Amino acid sequence: MLKLEKLRKHRKHKRWLEGIFSKNPVFVGGLALPFAVMITSSLKNSVAVSIVLACSLIPTVLLAALIGTKVPRWAGAMIYPMFSMVLVVACTPLILPIAPEVTDSLGVYLPILAVNTLQSTLCARYAQDTDRPGMALVDAITYSIGFALALGVIGVLRELLGNNTVWGVPVAVPFKLGGVQIAFAGFLLLAIFSAFFRFCSRGITWWLYRRDNPKHGTSLPL
Repeated sequence: MLKLEKLRKHRKHKRWLEGIFSKNPVFVGGLALPFAVMITSSLKNSVAVSIVLACSLIPTVLLAALIGTKVPRWAGAMIYPMFSMVLVVACTPLILPIAPEVTDSLGVYLPILAVNTLQSTLCARYAQDTDRPGMALVDAITYSIGFALALGVIGVLRELLGNNTVWGVPVAVPFKLGGVQIAFAGFLLLAIFSAFFRFCSRGITWWLYRRDNPKHGTSLPL
């Protein structure tokens, strides 16, 4: 008889951090892809978008968890983006210290943070009476971290290889690949990291399963 208790325990603990690794919203979930592809030409852009997204996503998802069962779905579909847009506008000054021109670099992608697919998915999940607001808050935070991780990794690589800089500081690199600054390179890096994250997640699950459920005859005799 297979013993899956430890695997279930692992999954229970993993639930608290799934938004960062095992269900990373960008690399695994495929959410908010335009931001991962179009604006990750530099680390500054990635950090700026991640800050604004976290500041708008967390309160909006929490709002959906609190009032989702009290308002019709059609009303919620309007309330949450409008609330998020107010937060995006209010939080934009937070990213100006990163670089004065950062809002110009982000362009239209800054306001459309209010209607991104990551927010829509989490709001739809927690607008139903299925989870506690506390879990909604945890998911909003961890998914924001996972989003920032994904954009940060792609942004660092594209800036380093394309401009030989990190955060605008020159870095000694023996070669320069200007092509990684175009959107197509963003798609390629996204696909590579997506495959890597999925492979690691499945590999860890398989390893835990095999560790706790070895085949008969493979264990050493006492």
